[in-house]
Amino acid sequence: MHRVTDLSDPRRCKGRAPDGQCQNKAVHGSEYCRAHSGKDLTEIEAKRGYLLAKAEDRSRLAMISDELEPVKELRDAIALQHMLIERRFNLIKVDADLLAACGPLNQLIQTMERLVNSAHRIETNLGQLLARNAILHLAKEMVQIVIDEIEGIEDYEEIIDRITQRLIDTVRQTDNTTSDTPALPSP
Repeated sequence: MHRVTDLSDPRRCKGRAPDGQCQNKAVHGSEYCRAHSGKDLTEIEAKRGYLLAKAEDRSRLAMISDELEPVKELRDAIALQHMLIERRFNLIKVDADLLAACGPLNQLIQTMERLVNSAHRIETNLGQLLARNAILHLAKEMVQIVIDEIEGIEDYEEIIDRITQRLIDTVRQTDNTTSDTPALPSP
């Protein structure tokens, strides 16, 4: 145990001693020294941080997965690989870490490249797939065409609102696995 050099040190143990307040330093994460049952919370805080990081990983994985739009079956694998590369790169603090990380990072990047190439190959074989944002943009453009054509008709705004809502609902309910129509040929 270490003693405080300044009696007003905020790290000073709050425990009682025969001559007044204890003069030992409190253990990390506690207001008391070991003699007054203070517990070092470093390990508990590290575990809590690790568990929180896992939750952050899941949300980061979901975010990356939404940002990337290759073939649906490979999207999660690509997002996970991206997250692993990012995590490994973030562990680098000094040049020695960088040198030690070169091999593992190279393997992770090569795996990522293979996954992306596989996704593009499958996309090409299945025909061009559009991301949900592209479909929403296409629907917006289609609604604009309809507006241009029926402008001037009585209550055309209500018609446009109904068409827009139906298009948005259809896009939201559609995924890449359900299709009643064959894929369009590539231009």
